[in-house]
Amino acid sequence: MRLKSRDFMQGFSNKKQDKLVQFAKVDPNYTSGRPSLIFDGESIVTIKKYPYIASYEPAPNDRVMLIKGVIQGNIV
Repeated sequence: MRLKSRDFMQGFSNKKQDKLVQFAKVDPNYTSGRPSLIFDGESIVTIKKYPYIASYEPAPNDRVMLIKGVIQGNIV
């Protein structure tokens, strides 16, 4: 059986339409632990607290990038 290029590319598509990469701002009232975020296009702080990679230390109002729901770091 020969695999068509269209079928091959569909294997990489995100069928659930999850947002793999997202941008947000750390809650201005953040003090410690996992931060809540304000996602781009939103104005309300999330209830959910988001994990972050060990090399990043969150700070209030940081603009951050998330990949698959994990904060990767501050965008300068």
